[in-house]
Amino acid sequence: MFLSACFLFAQQPKADVNTQDKPRNDIENYKYCLEQNWIDNAYCYLNYGIDSTANSVNNLFKVNDIYDINNTATTKGRLRFGWEPRSRDWAESDFRFRIRAKFPAFEDRVELLFSDEEDDVNGQNVKAARNRELGANDQAVVALQFKKEESDNMRYRIGFGRGSQLYTRARYSDVYHLSDGVDFFYFAETNYYSRDKLGFELNGELGVELTNNSAFEINNSFNFRDKTDDWFWRHEFQYIYLAKNETSYLFTAMIDGLSKPSYRTEQMLVSFRYKRQVLRDWLFLEVEPFLLWLREEDFRTSVGIAIRAEIHFSTN
Repeated sequence: MFLSACFLFAQQPKADVNTQDKPRNDIENYKYCLEQNWIDNAYCYLNYGIDSTANSVNNLFKVNDIYDINNTATTKGRLRFGWEPRSRDWAESDFRFRIRAKFPAFEDRVELLFSDEEDDVNGQNVKAARNRELGANDQAVVALQFKKEESDNMRYRIGFGRGSQLYTRARYSDVYHLSDGVDFFYFAETNYYSRDKLGFELNGELGVELTNNSAFEINNSFNFRDKTDDWFWRHEFQYIYLAKNETSYLFTAMIDGLSKPSYRTEQMLVSFRYKRQVLRDWLFLEVEPFLLWLREEDFRTSVGIAIRAEIHFSTN
C-alpha cells in the first residue's frame, strides 16, 4: 500500500487526451477521438468506451437528469502486456487488466471492479511467481465493493472470482502514522467462496520513506483456506527509487509457502524492475530481470526477464 502510493505518483498520467476540454455529450466525444492520430485515437476510444459504460450505469441511479460534471462516474485502470521468458519456460506470456469505476449516484460508496486478479492475495507481477495453490492462471474478477460512508474503514464486496466462484468478503483496513515518513498499514478480512468455502486473510505492511525519492516496505501476509485447511504465507521486502523523467526502479525479495504438511517454503523470488514512461503520458515500458526458485523444480535457479508494456487510463 505504501509503495503503491509512490507508484501512483510516478506513473499517474499527467493528462488524458479524452479529458482535456472534455466534450459534454457522446457525439462530440466520439468526433473528438476521430481527430486524433492513430495511437491517440485508439487510446481515446478506450477511454470513451469505458467512460460511457460507467456513466450509463451511474445514470440509472441518478436522482435527476441534469448534467453535472461533478456528478459523473469516474474510472481508473490499466492494461499490461508482457513476455516473461525464463530458463525451462521460454514461452511464458502475460496479459493483465484492472478497471475500477466509482459512481457519484451512490455518493462514491459503491465501486465496480473488473480485473484478472484478486488484489492482495496473489498479485506478484512475475507470472511464474504467482502461487499455483492460489491460482496462478488468469481468472477474471467482477465485483461490487461498497461501504457505509466514503471514509469508512470497513468495506464489503460481492462478485465472481477464482475461476467464476461466487464470493463475498468483508475487510477492515487502517493505517497508523508511527512517525514522519513511517507508516504501518494493515487489513483483516473474512471471505467465503462457493467452492473454496470460508477463508481469512491478515496483512501488515511497514513503509518507510527514506528520502523524497526513495522508500522501502516490509510486507507479511497470511491467508487461511477452509477447503485445504492450511495457511498460505508470504514475506516480502521492496525498495523503490523514483528518478527523473517518470522513471522508477524497484527491487523485490519475496518468499512464500504453505503451513501443510509443514511450514515450508514453496518459492523464492529476487527481481529488479526498471520502469519508464515513453512516447505518451499514459504509456510505460518495464524491464524486470529476476531469479526464481520453485519447489516443484527442486529449487533449481531459474533465470528470467520480464518485458512489459503498460497502458494507464483515467477519466477523472
